[in-house]
Amino acid sequence: MARSKTEAAKSKVESAVALGGLGAKIAGAPGAALGAGIGLIIGDGETVFPLDMVAIPAYQAYMIQGSPSLQVYIRAGETLMPTGGNVQDVQEVIESMDSPQTPSPKRKKTTAYQRKYRKAFASVKSKHMKKDGTWKKGGFKAAVKAAHRMCK
Repeated sequence: MARSKTEAAKSKVESAVALGGLGAKIAGAPGAALGAGIGLIIGDGETVFPLDMVAIPAYQAYMIQGSPSLQVYIRAGETLMPTGGNVQDVQEVIESMDSPQTPSPKRKKTTAYQRKYRKAFASVKSKHMKKDGTWKKGGFKAAVKAAHRMCK
């Protein structure tokens, strides 16, 4: 079951409050406003990482120069999906990614002319090739013209 609009809004507000608090600690009132704004913008959208990154737990941010207890390597192109703490949301997204969204396009049927041309080209091909399997000079073009002449 997908999240309702209220759950998504609640998630955005929570992320805005969290980033606003972080901004307030770093830069005071302007940082809080900026952090809250960013939280509202990115709070409920997917984030695709543009380059390789290393993530550490937020409570160990003071250890950026040190050695935190957990480090996660994130490859470029991976996607971060907001879940609002709901594991079912993650499972639904994964299932929707596994199921094909659009049916594969149907292959075009070969025409009678294409079938005739294929047979004609196969029969003419050996006359325009060298013994080592490469084409003689102008051989491919000549083989194509000869095969088309045979099909008419």
